[in-house]
Amino acid sequence: MALTAEDLRDLVALLQAHPEWRKVLWALLASEEVLRMPTELADLRDELARLQAETERRFMELAEAVRHLSEAFVNHRQEFLAHQAQVNARFAELSAEVRALVEAQRRTEESLQRLAEAQRRTEESLQRLAEAFVAHRQEFIAHRQEFLAHREETNRRFAELAEAQRRTEESLQRLAEAFAAHRQEFIAHRQEFLEFRAETDRRFAELAEAQRRHYEEFAAYRAETDRRFAELAEALRILTERVDRVEARLDQVEVRLDRVERRQEDHSRDLGELKSMRLEALYAEKPAVLFRSLLRRAAIVPDARQAEILEEAVAAGRITMEEADRAASLDALVEGFHRREDRRVYLAVEISWQGTTKDVARAAERAAVFARALGAEVIPVVAAKELTAPARRMARARGVWWLQDGRAFAPQEIPEEGPESEEA
Repeated sequence: MALTAEDLRDLVALLQAHPEWRKVLWALLASEEVLRMPTELADLRDELARLQAETERRFMELAEAVRHLSEAFVNHRQEFLAHQAQVNARFAELSAEVRALVEAQRRTEESLQRLAEAQRRTEESLQRLAEAFVAHRQEFIAHRQEFLAHREETNRRFAELAEAQRRTEESLQRLAEAFAAHRQEFIAHRQEFLEFRAETDRRFAELAEAQRRHYEEFAAYRAETDRRFAELAEALRILTERVDRVEARLDQVEVRLDRVERRQEDHSRDLGELKSMRLEALYAEKPAVLFRSLLRRAAIVPDARQAEILEEAVAAGRITMEEADRAASLDALVEGFHRREDRRVYLAVEISWQGTTKDVARAAERAAVFARALGAEVIPVVAAKELTAPARRMARARGVWWLQDGRAFAPQEIPEEGPESEEA
């Protein structure tokens, strides 16, 4: 709540009604030198009283010995006048100090007014931040609704693709059956051709024996044989064209299957990115809950503060500009207190739906950069629903923690079992 001029007037009225409160307020507002001034003034008054008593005593002594010490009396009076001049000078100095105190009080009131104005501006900034947060939350809700609609559409398209793949497999089965039938037909034609060739050879032998007697009959038979050979060649050509068309259709089916697989990979990649974005938003919304197994009073360090830390470290020569550029892409820098020891530590967190060796390497490298930049302990962490087997082996080797849904695994505690595949 901002301090207003009306509040100051109420404070003055309360001090006037309760004079005993002035000492308490004065002890809070005045500096140590100002607080010592009443004691010093009291000491000065005591000194002046002592001097005055001494002077009166000496005046009595001088009155008794005035006849004998007239010259000494004159000298003592001159000394008294000089001392009185010093006392007046000291009173003048005290008056100047009192005026300086009044001026300091005036400056204090002006500072209070400036503080009130600064507090008012701070409240306005907080109001703007609250409005921006509400707008951002509404945008996030709209984005989530869009994501749910997209996921539903993706599931529907996956179902259509599965149905199309089933129909494709049925078509391939039918083509394979047709190919097998054509092959059996081709074998039958070839067997018939071999039998026909054997029969032709036999008949040629008979014609050779009766060539002279049956030349004209042989010429007719030869023409018939040529015709049947032409029919057989045409049948072989048609069968070859059919086989070529079947192979071409099989190639087209393979191309379509490749396209379907590529589309499935693209959808899987997009879905993984959306899951990772949702996981990052979840860790940003509930750091104290999700990081409680590692830190007490965990809080996300804002991006602006991370940039300041890196810039200050570059200016101080603790890290290079290239290291600062690489570390600036860290998903989250978390600060808090160690669970078992009362000391502040930091977490360099890489967030991914399925953690890979790239996430482990980035967490270790960026934690080392921030450790040099902060001059404090920075623990590398990969926050993921799952870690691949290569990522688990690398995490154990490089001392990287695994955070799974708020449960923390130390590097030596990470299980070895996991999916072997690595994302591209």
